[in-house]
Amino acid sequence: MRLFIIGMISAAACLSARADEGSEAARRLLFETFDKPETRLLVDAIVVEGDVAVADWRQGELGGRAFLTRKGDAWSISLCAGDALKDSATLEKLGVSKANAQALSKRLAAEETRLSPEIVERFSRFDGMAAVEADGSHSPLDPHHKPIP
Repeated sequence: MRLFIIGMISAAACLSARADEGSEAARRLLFETFDKPETRLLVDAIVVEGDVAVADWRQGELGGRAFLTRKGDAWSISLCAGDALKDSATLEKLGVSKANAQALSKRLAAEETRLSPEIVERFSRFDGMAAVEADGSHSPLDPHHKPIP
C-alpha cells in the first residue's frame, strides 16, 4: 500500500510538472508574439489540459482569451476570443474532447475567481473570434469581429 501511495504521489508530481512546463511555455509564446515595449502584455491565468490551453490576457485597454494547442513541446496560438473560450461547448467545437473541454472551462472559472471583477470583465472585451497568424496578426473568424486597433 505504501508503495502505491508513493507511486501515486510521484505520478501526480510528474503530471503537475508537465502542466507547469506547458503553462510556462505557453506564457512565453504569448509574450514573444504580443508583448510590445509601448503596450505591455499581461497574462493573468493559463489553464492547460492535455495539449490545449486557454489563457486570459490584457494589453492596454484591451483584453481577451487565447486558445493554444501543443504538438510535442511546441505551443501555437490558434485563436483569440472573449467569453466564448470560457464555454466548454465552444472548446468542443474547436476539437477538444468533452472531458477536457469541461475541465478547462471549470479550471478557468476557478482561476478567474482569484482576479478582480474589473480585470475579468476586460477578457470579455474581445469581440468575436479571430485566428492568430504566426506573426501575431488576427484574421476574423466571424462577421462580428472588429479588428484590434
